[in-house]
Amino acid sequence: LSLRSGIAPDEIIKQLKGISCHQHAWSRGGKISSCADAIAKALELHVTRSNGNGKKRIDVEVMRTGACPECGGTVEHEGGCAVCRNCGHTKCG
Repeated sequence: LSLRSGIAPDEIIKQLKGISCHQHAWSRGGKISSCADAIAKALELHVTRSNGNGKKRIDVEVMRTGACPECGGTVEHEGGCAVCRNCGHTKCG
């Protein structure tokens, strides 16, 4: 959900990496201290290998276009559609 909301993968990794629980596991990459830690390590590996999404990074300018009619959140114009990052409301055309 964080990735879909536009939060940078590095921020997610910082939050999850190192979280520990009572059961640890080991993998080729070292000790996995929790499910959250495993997610962080997998995401980190993906980001370092593929620029975060498996594709070449393309910077897209996002324009703010007003308030969402559903929830009042900020609506952004993206690829010909107005998208609310708060509730997911979308209007294209």
